[in-house]
Amino acid sequence: MTALASEHLTALAREHLDEAGARAWLGLLRPAVLLRPAGPGEPAVARLGGSPDLPPGADRPRWPGEGRLRLVAEVDLAAVAAAGLDAGLRLASTGRLLAFCYDDPDGTGAIVDAADPGSAAGWRLLHLEGVGPALGAHTALAGVQVLTWPDSEHPVLEIAGVELPDAMEERLGELLDDAVGEDAVGHQLGGWARPVQGAVEWEAAEARLGTATWDEEHRREALRWRPLLQVDGGADSAWGDAGCLDWLARTDGTRPPEPSELGFTWQTG
Repeated sequence: MTALASEHLTALAREHLDEAGARAWLGLLRPAVLLRPAGPGEPAVARLGGSPDLPPGADRPRWPGEGRLRLVAEVDLAAVAAAGLDAGLRLASTGRLLAFCYDDPDGTGAIVDAADPGSAAGWRLLHLEGVGPALGAHTALAGVQVLTWPDSEHPVLEIAGVELPDAMEERLGELLDDAVGEDAVGHQLGGWARPVQGAVEWEAAEARLGTATWDEEHRREALRWRPLLQVDGGADSAWGDAGCLDWLARTDGTRPPEPSELGFTWQTG
């Protein structure tokens, strides 16, 4: 995990980039919390799956006409804060984030599509106070402090005037594989996403503005979004063995996101 720390990435940048390029790329790095299975006695800051503990009288979120949403993951924000972990954007220090998505349990073909406003009810990200851990969650996750970088297709690299040589991209991919597993995406709070098919921020911009035209308006909008929670679908996932779900926030990172400024997309390889 230490390979995703400042000293290693600084050495890598200086090995493959000129001084100006290294400085620009290092300036783009964001802290994040890598979420991995907790070891014996290790405190959990998040969990996968299970049944949500909801406030009295509250029902599990539904997609009208389709059915209940599945609890994909939850994050204990108080535990994150107590551990001194930095997600690279400001989050509440109390309560829990509960991430839901519809997984079509009956095989009707209903799909949550970021580009389809009609499917927006198929996902939720709730910040709830006074609720406990999910019941029957199948994986408890510990948090590891790491640094993350933008994907090679993200527009911030062009804006910063940085072009990564193939050898550096290959080495970065190896570092991520070492951290989260080969051919895996990993679970993560904050930072830069590790997309499966292009920058997830472009898809958030498309959901906000309509079908992407790759114009300047969409690029500006994409730059307003930050990944908030990334969940690797895993081999048994309804979203495919190379699937990844991303909840995003439209924020500059200095304030907790508002419910109206949340987005969602999922990708599969």
